[in-house]
Amino acid sequence: MKIIMTEIRQTKKVGTQTVWINKEQFVEEISDNQYRNITERDTLQWFRRLGGSESATKKYTQAGYKIVQLISTSPDKTNRTLRYFRFDD
Repeated sequence: MKIIMTEIRQTKKVGTQTVWINKEQFVEEISDNQYRNITERDTLQWFRRLGGSESATKKYTQAGYKIVQLISTSPDKTNRTLRYFRFDD
């Protein structure tokens, strides 16, 4: 099974609180081990302890009940990374 990750890096628009501007976008195929390292519970808790925020969305996929969207916001709330996961045969 292939795991395709789309990663979008955003910065907050100057003078606003909720408007984000896309800076970079990457699409790559990742291994199952890489997926587990990115979405593992310990990794999410570690990032939260640093002061950032993590939001994970789970859905039923071909591979089971998996995280399909991960939003990571930096501790200073000016940068965030959106990761979308797609599971293909």
